[in-house]
Amino acid sequence: MIKKNRSKKKDYTALNITKNVVQHTVHNFQYIKGFPASNTWIVHSDNDAVLVDSGFGDEDSFLSLKNYIENRFPKIKIHYILLTHNHSDHSSGSRKLAEYFNAAVLIHPLEEKMLRASSKSEHGPVEIKKKRRIWEKEKKSTPIKEYIKEGKIITAGKLIFQVIHTPGHTLGSNCYLLKNDKLLFSGDTILGYDTVTISAPPDGDMNKYLESLRRLKRFKLNYIAPGHGPIINKPKEKIDKLIFHRLKREKQIYDLIMEGYKTEQKLMKKIYPNIEKNLKSSAKNQLFAHLARLEALNKIKLQIEKDKWKVI
Repeated sequence: MIKKNRSKKKDYTALNITKNVVQHTVHNFQYIKGFPASNTWIVHSDNDAVLVDSGFGDEDSFLSLKNYIENRFPKIKIHYILLTHNHSDHSSGSRKLAEYFNAAVLIHPLEEKMLRASSKSEHGPVEIKKKRRIWEKEKKSTPIKEYIKEGKIITAGKLIFQVIHTPGHTLGSNCYLLKNDKLLFSGDTILGYDTVTISAPPDGDMNKYLESLRRLKRFKLNYIAPGHGPIINKPKEKIDKLIFHRLKREKQIYDLIMEGYKTEQKLMKKIYPNIEKNLKSSAKNQLFAHLARLEALNKIKLQIEKDKWKVI
């Protein structure tokens, strides 16, 4: 039974998930109306703690999380900040948190390159663009203590985590299994809100994403704690839905190709006829991720010239 204790503060929400896990979410608008902001998970036992993802790197977001931790857990020792992937809504708070709490930041080595690079996204209101520039700057300053790969066990007091490498959304995406509660911290590999965008090659991989989801089904999980949105109470059902959605979309794309829709423009218009302008880039990226998988399966052949692609 999940215990909920919603904070009265307006700038964040804090929920007790289990006796060891708190979900902390700063209320930052990100991309589209209704899309939930990223979660930071405070995992604690006695006075030992680990953060999974750091949230946002602007000063207000940092203070919101820092003050909550200090008020709720005045004697806490934060040993690690485990980053699920490089994106700034999950990583950009790391520098300030690591320095303040003297915590070590850990991430998969395949995330290093993109962690030091700026995102091309400039969508949203002016105020959000300003914040995003701060997040991107802070992301690039993330002080990585150690690069962690598949199978590594991380302990902090009584807390025990297993690293599960789940490439797809990004090539270095990690999930973290809290063995104490059989709870999986999934980052953006699995959302509590909806489906997630899978980066097109070389930054992500749809084929590997589906393999990652199938692997996760083999673990006996009580909950999934996602990168965005609420806790997931039926892990296997959620994973099955994600796999079904991806394969259904793949079939739609392949069928359209067989009908003669072979260029980027034609496929985009057919699949996303009324898409919002600020989502067009993500949709195009998503479509290319599916096409790259179809090519990897030897079902189609792609021709790419100057970022434009078509099926030949």
